[in-house]
Amino acid sequence: MYLSYVLGQIIKDPEGRELGKLVDLVASPAPHLPVISAVVVRVSRRRTRDIVWSCFNYDPETERFSLRVPTDQIEEYEITDQDLLLAHNVMDKQIVDVHDYRVVRVNDVRLEPSGGRLYLVGVDTGTRGLLRRMGLMHLSDKLAKIIKIKPGSKIIAWHDVETFERGVGRLKLRVSAARLSALHPADIARIVNELDPDQRTDVIEDLDVQTAADVLVEADPEVQASIVENLEDKLAADILEEMEPDEAADVLGDISAERREDILEEMEPEEAKDVKELLAYDEKTAGGLMTTEYVSISKDMTAQQVIDKIRELEPDAETIYYVYVTDSAGHLVGVISLRDLIVAKPDTQVEEFMTEKVIHVHTDAPIEEVAQTLSDYNLLAVPVVDEENELKGIVTVDDALEEILPEDWRRRVPRIWR
Repeated sequence: MYLSYVLGQIIKDPEGRELGKLVDLVASPAPHLPVISAVVVRVSRRRTRDIVWSCFNYDPETERFSLRVPTDQIEEYEITDQDLLLAHNVMDKQIVDVHDYRVVRVNDVRLEPSGGRLYLVGVDTGTRGLLRRMGLMHLSDKLAKIIKIKPGSKIIAWHDVETFERGVGRLKLRVSAARLSALHPADIARIVNELDPDQRTDVIEDLDVQTAADVLVEADPEVQASIVENLEDKLAADILEEMEPDEAADVLGDISAERREDILEEMEPEEAKDVKELLAYDEKTAGGLMTTEYVSISKDMTAQQVIDKIRELEPDAETIYYVYVTDSAGHLVGVISLRDLIVAKPDTQVEEFMTEKVIHVHTDAPIEEVAQTLSDYNLLAVPVVDEENELKGIVTVDDALEEILPEDWRRRVPRIWR
């Protein structure tokens, strides 16, 4: 049984007198599935009545409603924040299908009669549900016999639905955090990309800061900007601090200057400084693409001291494929790989096994040059230096690939630290 079958029914009292037209059903929380607790009847052009379920007869055979009590004995129902009006709050609304990691639109609502009650059991997001709504099922079935193609139903069980319920002034995610947080950040981002700006903000606000940062990294650039624009300054700053500086700079570079300054003011001074430095570079150059998260050491350190330093810093995996050697002024003088470090004897000084001729690019190098350098020398990351050969950052291979690949290929590029 579907909601579309009962909407618009004329409701009559036991004497056959018309009360009005059925325009909605109210579902309330119940131990297993939401139960229909009231019927909304439009009695005039501007007036509706919310009537408790016990005032109605429902015939499962004909799927017809009728009053079982005289109109003067009707009991009104008071709708609460926990209730859902199926036509108003669910039909045509977006829902999160947590099994397929996508946002879909409800074309119809599936109901099931049991024990004299009606229960909300699922939603239909398929073409068949839309045709049913439009009253075209009969014509559709005839056409299907001719062309041998039957329009499909896509029934999603209510237990598998995270729905956006009516909140103050907008639709608000009802029970998202626990189930969405269990998904991979890329899957959450795929869902977030399909929501409207207010809903995106609700999702991010419900996640812990680290998960929110991971999701923001995976989201489309325009979606990233939309989310950050709508977040409170402090929360936006906390989330951006959990991201790599280059990723945070990319997000802040896409929002208004005023908003950007407000968020930077809320960030920790050291993180804000790194991000500001990156924002100064053209985004289509090595400087705009690089991250300032890397490990640098002096050449007089021993292999064991370097390992101890790495353990202390606990750098992100993407930045630790190489360790860069700098002098007291920050000039790039050498590089060692993790393999070099592991096989070296603990008391061996870095100067003895480092590579002095370091492949690098300059801060103003175009992205194409960066990608070509990574490819030519089979590197996972390339250091970026200024005109004085001072090390400014590194560009990782996945960041470079994302910039040069076509838009539809970018999401297929795996991040190398996964």
